[in-house]
Amino acid sequence: MPRNEIMEFEDCHKKVVGRMLTNLFFTEHNGPHDYMPGIPPAYYFSTIMELDWCEMYLFSNDFMIEWNDDEPIIPLTNENWNLPVNLVFREQKIVDLIKDYEGQFSFHLENGTTISHTIEYGDKLFIKNENL
Repeated sequence: MPRNEIMEFEDCHKKVVGRMLTNLFFTEHNGPHDYMPGIPPAYYFSTIMELDWCEMYLFSNDFMIEWNDDEPIIPLTNENWNLPVNLVFREQKIVDLIKDYEGQFSFHLENGTTISHTIEYGDKLFIKNENL
């Protein structure tokens, strides 16, 4: 597969399920962009996952590509993303990748944590565990 080619869902599923999510990264937020006065401004960024300490993939709401950009990335932590301190997402096995009726990807980890990146009004990253 050529580098930076968007993978079909089935290929994404094969690429991630059963692998360990060793880290998450994000690019610097671009914004704020106040496109709709009266609601919070939009910010844009990319989210990158590292698998098994070696391969990196940019993922968004409905696609995934190999990450080979030289844009600086920032390790995502509970502190810099304002997540609960007991929410664990690093060094967790990916047990499933789901595509919902709108085509939105959700990565499910072995400990019950779910990760999704949306692009409705700006970019948003959700990392949650309903068991916490």
